[in-house]
Amino acid sequence: MSFELVSLKLQVRPNDLDSLGHVNNATVLEYLETGRWDWLKHHNINIKQKIVPVVARIEVNYRKEIILENVIVNTKLDQSNQSSLYQANFWQSIEVIKEGNSLVAVEARIQVVFIDSTERTLRTLQEFLEGATQLI
Repeated sequence: MSFELVSLKLQVRPNDLDSLGHVNNATVLEYLETGRWDWLKHHNINIKQKIVPVVARIEVNYRKEIILENVIVNTKLDQSNQSSLYQANFWQSIEVIKEGNSLVAVEARIQVVFIDSTERTLRTLQEFLEGATQLI
């Protein structure tokens, strides 16, 4: 199964800014999460099932500050190196749009595992996808 890159445009809100006038790092994590939710929706993956994705690890590189401006959150499932059946890696970036150009402000790698919410056991990416598509 192949999944494409999904881009989501967001407007930074005044309450997203900290006392220095730029987006706080915790808010950046919220933007990334919003991007992953949008990726699931774009690919018609329904997570109202007993197997749910859970973030296990996040690596974030902050390249440029984000101020009160439009941003684009890019989300892609990394299918090149799935070394474990029980996890998936997402590559995400946040671009700021300045004077018609987009500049990468944030790069992130998110490792997700899949948990059976009733048994509290690990499940595979394939089991998650099969369960998600059956509900659509």
